[in-house]
Amino acid sequence: MNFQTMNKQRKFILIFAVVGIIAMFLPWIDVFFISINGMHGKGILVFLCFIACGIMAILGDQTKPLDRAKWMITLILSGLTSLGMIISLFGGMSTIGGFAFGFYLALIAILGIAFAAFAFRAAGYTIKDGFNNLKQDITEKTRSVNPPPPPPRDL
Repeated sequence: MNFQTMNKQRKFILIFAVVGIIAMFLPWIDVFFISINGMHGKGILVFLCFIACGIMAILGDQTKPLDRAKWMITLILSGLTSLGMIISLFGGMSTIGGFAFGFYLALIAILGIAFAAFAFRAAGYTIKDGFNNLKQDITEKTRSVNPPPPPPRDL
């Protein structure tokens, strides 16, 4: 992996993923004098999303933007995770404790991944084409793993 020759989209996704992974170990919730990091409950899913997005940035030809399937997976992961974190943010506003620096840093990182994946996509990539390509890739890979049975022979 050569960071100097890496595509701009992949660079930003990788940087935001690393920032997000670091944010998981910072305080997420402050209740009086107790701090809780992000590696609890739903935070583990956020952590796995950061790892998956980082892996997507590393796989394949790093001098080119993400291909359609990896692009869609990255967008789906970051979109669902950021939506869940925003819902947690608004749902947690009525609690006694507040969200700490790590939560906001992770939220910025996951939104940054979504922005970088979408803003620096290859020319001609659309959400509709991405879903169709992802569906086609999944169909092809499941067919090759489980080929249809041969037709019955007449005796």
